[in-house]
Amino acid sequence: MKHIKIIAKILDEKEKKLKPNCNLNNFIWDSMAKINLINFINEKYNKNINIKKIKSIKTVKELDELINFTIKK
Repeated sequence: MKHIKIIAKILDEKEKKLKPNCNLNNFIWDSMAKINLINFINEKYNKNINIKKIKSIKTVKELDELINFTIKK
């Protein structure tokens, strides 16, 4: 996973606890975490993450893929 450091920061979790198939509901993946992710990506990469896609994300791997997709576009 390319963006594990970002995900760990957003979820306020240690990187080693974040496995690709982990369900985000096992962590603090609430509206505030989602807002923090949106702000982080916007400030660091000047990109806007798709809010509708954030709602459908279920696993750490899916979140990593969304971040990767957003940063590359």
